[in-house]
Amino acid sequence: MTSSSQWEPDVDVSSPDRSVRILATVDGQIEVAVRDLHRHTDDTLARQVRAAARVALAALQRIDLGARNRPGSGEPAGAAPPGRGCP
Repeated sequence: MTSSSQWEPDVDVSSPDRSVRILATVDGQIEVAVRDLHRHTDDTLARQVRAAARVALAALQRIDLGARNRPGSGEPAGAAPPGRGCP
């Protein structure tokens, strides 16, 4: 992270080849770092970014759902997030 950043990420994940790192918070702050860029084509870099983004999103959703299921959160335990209910 940059020295001017003063936030703590909720999620810190890397792509399978460790060339992409994503740090993110549940409130929407995100930082993406790429290393060894010379090893990638557009397609291979896109695959690594997508892989890391999938893991980061899943982790953030678990954190967010866990917060919703806490007593006093205003959401009933086990409530589905918006748009995820039964048809």
